[in-house]
Amino acid sequence: MKIDPGNAASQSPTRPHPGKTRARLRGKVSFALAVIFLATALGAAVLTAQGNEAASGAGTQEAEAVTGPLNFDRAVRLAIRKSPYFTKSSLEIEVKRLDEKDSKYEFIPPVTFRTQYYVNQPRDISSKAYSLNFVSSNYNPIESYFSLQARKIITQIAILAHMQVISEGIRKLAKMYLEMEALQKAAARQDDLIDLNRQNLVFLQKRMQLGTVTSLELKVAEQELAGAQAEKEHIAYSQKRLRDNLQAFIGMKPGQSLEVDCKDAKRQVTGAFDPAAASLDQAKNHSYELKIGALKQELQRYNILLAKAKLLPSFFMGAQTPDPLSSSSRGLFVSMGLEVPVWDGFKRLRNVSRQKTIMREFEAETKEKGLLLTDQWQEAQENVRSADASRKSAQAQEELARLKERQADIRYHSGGEPLAVYLDGRKGLMESQKNAFLKDLDYNLAVIRLRQLSGDLDASYVDANSWQQ
Repeated sequence: MKIDPGNAASQSPTRPHPGKTRARLRGKVSFALAVIFLATALGAAVLTAQGNEAASGAGTQEAEAVTGPLNFDRAVRLAIRKSPYFTKSSLEIEVKRLDEKDSKYEFIPPVTFRTQYYVNQPRDISSKAYSLNFVSSNYNPIESYFSLQARKIITQIAILAHMQVISEGIRKLAKMYLEMEALQKAAARQDDLIDLNRQNLVFLQKRMQLGTVTSLELKVAEQELAGAQAEKEHIAYSQKRLRDNLQAFIGMKPGQSLEVDCKDAKRQVTGAFDPAAASLDQAKNHSYELKIGALKQELQRYNILLAKAKLLPSFFMGAQTPDPLSSSSRGLFVSMGLEVPVWDGFKRLRNVSRQKTIMREFEAETKEKGLLLTDQWQEAQENVRSADASRKSAQAQEELARLKERQADIRYHSGGEPLAVYLDGRKGLMESQKNAFLKDLDYNLAVIRLRQLSGDLDASYVDANSWQQ
């Protein structure tokens, strides 16, 4: 039967006055809006506090001034703390640790609270005009345990990846210091060479006045001097570029002053490392790639177990009060249950096979990395031997040029040879000296690469166990 609202109002003396009902509704709506406003204000305050904290944290990352000479050891330790090139991999560790904490709390299933309030209340209800409902998400304790173990392994992989980035960064710093020392030596030799070319030009200009040399010989001498000066400018530019790269790498601003101590850079970067004593077994035991490959296999074993755990039923539980529209009495009712997927197209079974196949891929990848490391080690050893042979040959050429220069000096001062012969001897010695320390640079770079592969380079500065805390 359809009831006319107007008649119902006139026939029901106990129904509240419409004005009072609207007032009550306005009060309830105002209360709800006040709650929403307070929640929004609280959230805004939290976000503002977090923003201020982030801003203050960013302020602490400003580049710090470096006082005194910066040798290789100080540069490495400063870069590990401040270098922007290490920031990304370091933050990745923090992200993985947060994921690990999430997995720990998954042992307690998430619980959702839901309440429902009836603004337009039925007149004949026997219970309160609201309902409360607590319900948990589906819970599989075996899956939670395997997920936590997998997250721990992922954190270890992130740590090893960070160590690998640091290892490459230390080798890059070592290369910078070796190149800066070589450029300093080259700049000193270039100044001497410019002085000799200038003396030769002055000598030829005097002979030009006497008519004993041609204008072509004079132009050749002028061009040699111009070429030597251009080479000096190139060396100065290379020095500035290396210094700027070093400042950026260790986290300094371009305008900050920096005094680099690259004297005896070979001793600073190689230390007591003996290339002949290094072995392939050391490289394999240290290799971050092989360690990461082993951890990936262990992680995949947990992925297989996780895929199998998804075949098991999941639990859920809840507690709720009766719905006000139902005829149930008041109270709080607790429930528990199981959830078992009946049909999923055999996706879970295929996922088990898929994870086993991925496991075989990781095994093949680890073997491939082992073979690649062996090739890299043999190549590094061959580079050391080849660079050592070239270095010894350059040293022999330098010694020969020194003897010739001494011979020309004796003949010139005894009056047997003109000044041009003496100057040519000096030029030859300087060119051979430049070639000698360039070959020595190639040898030191090859030794550094071998030292890095053996694990002796970064082991002096970082310890992976310190990141486990």
